[in-house]
Amino acid sequence: MTSPISTEARNWVRARATAVMECECRITRADRPEGYDEDTLIYTPAGLADVIYEGKCRIWELSGASAIMVGDSDIYQQATQLSIPWDTDAVIRRYDEVVITKAPQDSQELGKRYEIQTVAKGGELRATRRFEITGLM
Repeated sequence: MTSPISTEARNWVRARATAVMECECRITRADRPEGYDEDTLIYTPAGLADVIYEGKCRIWELSGASAIMVGDSDIYQQATQLSIPWDTDAVIRRYDEVVITKAPQDSQELGKRYEIQTVAKGGELRATRRFEITGLM
């Protein structure tokens, strides 16, 4: 079955989606236990990680927080999303870490760390690769 969406339409949507990505980020994946160096057999505070992706991205929140009832209390949570260009070859997985390296519109985002929680489908047009993320301390 062929898609009713033309290649030209997909390319146009992808170009527009990438054009609004003003931030830049680095996505890394830890390949060993945090802080353990196999060469020296010494634990260090910073873990070793491979850079999976580095480039344009967009951080955004879904409008309206959702309420979850826990016992007698309402817990409110808001979903934060990360988008990267569709045409990247990187395969992003759950628990990969994201660091914001450029944030021209919001200086408080610079250096902020997130963790990938889920990999979203990206919609019918596949305009961007989307991920749900959670902020890290």
